[in-house]
Amino acid sequence: MTDYDAIVVGSGAGGLGAALRMSQQRVSVLLLEAAPSFGGYLNAFTRKGYSFDTGLHYLGKLAPGGSFRMLLELLEIDKEVSFIELNPDGFDRFCFPDFELRLCKGKAQYQERLLGLFPNESKPIKKFFHTIDQLLKALSDPKGPPKNILDKIGYVLRHPVLVRYFRSTYQKMINGITRNPLLQAALSAHCGNSGLPPSMASAFLCLMLLDHYFDGAYYPKGGSAAFRDAFLSGLRGHKAVLKAGAPVTRIERRGAEFCVSTKSGDQYTARAVVSNADPIITFRQLVDPALIPKPLAKKVARLRPSAGAFYAFIGTSLDLAATQLSDANIIHFDYMDVNRCFETLQERDETDPFSYYFLTSPSLKDPQSLHAPQGHHTLQIITGFGHNHPFVPWTGTRSRQRGEAYDHLKNRLGVQLVRSAERYLPGLSDHLEYVEFATPLSSEYWVNSFQGANFGLEQTPDQFGAGRFYDCTAGIEGLFLVGSGTISGGVLSCMASGVWAASQVLDFLNT
Repeated sequence: MTDYDAIVVGSGAGGLGAALRMSQQRVSVLLLEAAPSFGGYLNAFTRKGYSFDTGLHYLGKLAPGGSFRMLLELLEIDKEVSFIELNPDGFDRFCFPDFELRLCKGKAQYQERLLGLFPNESKPIKKFFHTIDQLLKALSDPKGPPKNILDKIGYVLRHPVLVRYFRSTYQKMINGITRNPLLQAALSAHCGNSGLPPSMASAFLCLMLLDHYFDGAYYPKGGSAAFRDAFLSGLRGHKAVLKAGAPVTRIERRGAEFCVSTKSGDQYTARAVVSNADPIITFRQLVDPALIPKPLAKKVARLRPSAGAFYAFIGTSLDLAATQLSDANIIHFDYMDVNRCFETLQERDETDPFSYYFLTSPSLKDPQSLHAPQGHHTLQIITGFGHNHPFVPWTGTRSRQRGEAYDHLKNRLGVQLVRSAERYLPGLSDHLEYVEFATPLSSEYWVNSFQGANFGLEQTPDQFGAGRFYDCTAGIEGLFLVGSGTISGGVLSCMASGVWAASQVLDFLNT
């Protein structure tokens, strides 16, 4: 007799979604989380009266009938958390040296905005949006995803866009649409949400990211912690067992059951296991090697994590109403060439300004939820780092115990990031009431992301679709995967993977 029907390892959006959906179906669930608090990148933290999100900045597909809204309804938490719609006329401001483009609600409206900026580029702009329509048609095929080789042949014949772009980078796709460098910049401005430059990112993924916000952008009232707490409330209401501070060290099978061991020496058994840990961690560190078939071992050996990020979490007394910032995010580019912006992040001298960054204020998006003391605000500035980031020498060390050299480097880079953002927030450096900088090692330690990866697996063409674990399985009976290593990175994809994996666990338990 097993202790539980299913054990979920990790409590990011995928793990929370899987655990809640299974517990709704009267499956006995144990949720194990390594960190002191649940939520992964949904977990917030508070310092000196300022509350900061760590990974959630805005969400799409939340309008009535949207796929995210339908997921919330299925999980019965749509009444537990409410969302604030950001400015529909421009919730993302893409700021280039020669122009600014605002991503707005409505696909037709965004197309018209691009046509207004580039009146002589009507043909390529229309071709770009036609490509998006073709992709959405393929993704919503009424016959469903292909199940065998004949299905795959029919699926590709119905949707030739797959042949043309499925293994293409976004840059290659854009090159086939336009050679106008300004229009290329405009069409590539959202690629940062993939964690990659256009020259490396999956074309399909970048198109999906853009479509994600065509029905508007939203922010959870109360921040990511309120969103996370809606899951926890549902789990407790359905009698799931939740254990934080319980890092899993081993997943093995004994006969027809799995045995999951934690760092403290506790062991729990279940018929099924759902891992929200990164697939690289799951199969290289947790799962008994004897369970891993050779094809899976070869696939895991090829997997690459995404790059990490560098964060500035700021509490400020600066009057943001008098600056250029609003509830819209600012995405800054030093160059018209988006690829060059990413390249210079890796090549920059420590004293150079940052060529690319994301600037946002939760307190402006959600002014009633006390993200900051009265009259103050919270800010986040985020930029990217490659795999060979300057903090690699401290890999494997404990947080807050990395020494003066690490702290000095982190603070020096953080000051440069703040100064870079002063182009939009003049005087910010003089109004820092609280500031904390976070490196890829912070993500590795606090969120257990492999090598500090910010988006799970790197979202390149070869790691899109079958290059990931898109069906939430890996070839080990009873073991399922959820999170950013499955469908793609992002809260919606992770939640969807949780619901899909839960459905498969139910089928497995009933066989």
